[in-house]
Amino acid sequence: MENIKDPFDYWNRNAFLEYQEDDVRIYDMEGHKYLFIGQVMYASTAERGWYIKNVMPYAKGKCLEIGLGLGVASKCILVKDEVRHLLTIEKNEKVVDAFGRPLRNHNILHMDVNDWLEGLMIVEPFYDFIFVDHYAFDEEDLEELPKLAEKLEKLLRPGGNMVFWIDENAEEEDKDLVRGLWKISK
Repeated sequence: MENIKDPFDYWNRNAFLEYQEDDVRIYDMEGHKYLFIGQVMYASTAERGWYIKNVMPYAKGKCLEIGLGLGVASKCILVKDEVRHLLTIEKNEKVVDAFGRPLRNHNILHMDVNDWLEGLMIVEPFYDFIFVDHYAFDEEDLEELPKLAEKLEKLLRPGGNMVFWIDENAEEEDKDLVRGLWKISK
């Protein structure tokens, strides 16, 4: 019989399993947390510097965040005095459960962003900042991002900013595609 290795052997040997519910796991290793859904790492607190550099400078007023992950971006947004409120949309209920209670001036909605947008009646734009914390696996996922950006842009007030997470390990053309979705007011 073939010896099948557990894909989490490395993590189980070298990190502390802090949370597990169904296919959602959070490991703590050397002061950083790592969120896995299935066998894919979706978020890491080691990326805090990226959020500080690319999210914090633009967050203000009423904010919308698509994707919760470990809540690193949420905390970077809410720490700013200029931020009045943050709504986070997260489709994975176990990720929401792992995060726990929302922070001050923070609401978390467990729902798919496309379903939320479909049911939303937009009279006028009401967000000053939108952050999309997505994870694109393949070309099909990347092709959906511009469609999502177009829908979300209708929610953005004049002078507002919209930032999409960029996988620094992605191909340069994919990073350029995602950078092209950013809307930054000067």
